[in-house]
Parts: sequence; structure tokens; C-alpha cells
Amino acid sequence: MSTPIYKILHYPHVLLRKKSEPVSTWGKDLAPFIEGMVATMYAHQGIGLAAPQVGILKRILVVDIKAYLENPELSAWHGSSTYLVDGKEQPFEWPLRLVNPEITEQHEKVNFPFDGCLSLPGVPPSESERDRRVVLKAKTPGGQTVEIRAEGILSICLQHEMDHLEGVLFIDRVTAPADEAVVEDIIHAYEEDPITRRSERKLKPIDARKCSFDFLS
Repeated sequence: MSTPIYKILHYPHVLLRKKSEPVSTWGKDLAPFIEGMVATMYAHQGIGLAAPQVGILKRILVVDIKAYLENPELSAWHGSSTYLVDGKEQPFEWPLRLVNPEITEQHEKVNFPFDGCLSLPGVPPSESERDRRVVLKAKTPGGQTVEIRAEGILSICLQHEMDHLEGVLFIDRVTAPADEAVVEDIIHAYEEDPITRRSERKLKPIDARKCSFDFLS
């Protein structure tokens, strides 16, 4: 069975403003669902995706900033980060698959100029206020304990995805307030663009809200 591509919910969908609940049932569907999130993120050239963006209000996110770290033009935002699994430092394994993540430390406010979101397609990247460094703890789909000491783009990406779990969007963080009506018009124009529609049909996305996942109980 092939890995599914999920339909991404777009602003102003009501579920994007809902708070997600922790995963309490570690069912057999959890890992395959997360792999579908990974495939969806890659299909849309994203660097992060949270479960509520595909309509599942659970505290799950995936992140892969590898391409960003390989771009020398963005070196000012690369940062230095460490990855511990069950207390032992290991090389980063991209993509990160994080269940029930929690930010436990935040340091040094910065304005990040490239914030954007797959749930707000067509909306240009904007400057948002973030923390340069965070410490995040989570579980892997297999139940291992993960601690990430993140700096730079990884810190900012984790904060962005964590916001989704609280019903917060990047337009809530921008340094110049966004006009919601304008944002909706941009997204609507993107959705109606013939090239976008053909590309979406080619992906054949499925609606995760219509699936029966055992970890939702």
C-alpha cells in the first residue's frame, strides 16, 4: 500500500484555530499516519507540518530543514543544534517525527524574515517574532524520548509547528499586522489558479478526517 498524501487545510478553516490534544493511545495507525504527514510535507515542498493542518487535532508534527541548512545564503539562520534520543546525543535523523512535543525553554527574541505556511498558500513570507533558541522534548512514534536543543531555523520551525498545535498561525506573530481579508483573497486566488488545481489533482490527496485512526481514541 502506497503512502498517502493528505489534503492540507487552508486558512480560514475552523480546525486551524482549534487546540490539539496529546496522543494517549499508541495504536498501529500512528506510525503510518505520520509517514503520510511526511509525504504530504515533501509533496508541497514544506519544511514542517503539524497534524491539525491535515485535520487531525493531535499533538504530532514532522520537520525537515535539511535543504535550508545546505543553503549557504541562509547561513545566518543555520544555528547549532543537538539531538538526544533516550539521553544520548545522536546525529539528526531527517525528517524529525515528534509526538506530544513540548517546548521547555525559550531564549533570545529575534525577528525572522522568512516565515510562511502551507496552510496559507500564496501568502508571501513575512517577518515574525520568534525565539532564536529553544529546548523541545517529545516522543518518537516508537516511544523513545527525544530532546532537541535547537537554534536558528530549527528553533523557529519548531515554534511555528508548535503554534499550530495551539491554534495559532504565523500571521498572528508577524511584526506588521496582516489584513485577514487580504490574506483570504490571496489564498482563494491561489486555490482557483488552474496550475494549482492541476497540481493538486495530480497528487490525489485524501482527507485524513475521513480516515479511521486507532490513535484517536
